[in-house]
Amino acid sequence: MPLSITAYVGYSHLFPGARLWLETSGGRLEHVPEVFALEFSDGSWSSGHLFQEPGDGSWELVVEGYSTKRGTPVDERVWTVTAAEALEGGIELKLGSRLPSG
Repeated sequence: MPLSITAYVGYSHLFPGARLWLETSGGRLEHVPEVFALEFSDGSWSSGHLFQEPGDGSWELVVEGYSTKRGTPVDERVWTVTAAEALEGGIELKLGSRLPSG
């Protein structure tokens, strides 16, 4: 099933403080599909799963494992989302700390 939205990452991997740009309308995280494609700057791809924690309303992003174009494997990772800013044609997300995954 093709994913309808792509998030663009200006790096080959994610880290605290990294920013992603999601190509979407609506300007709010509630309007982003739960699952979307991630394209990294080196041309590698993964998928992201964005969800809101029921208790405190915070947002988290799960990134499926992938390999960079150089062949470096990156395991599944879970990140807090510390900011979301509506920009023309999309939303910019800023990642916070990495959470345990598994």
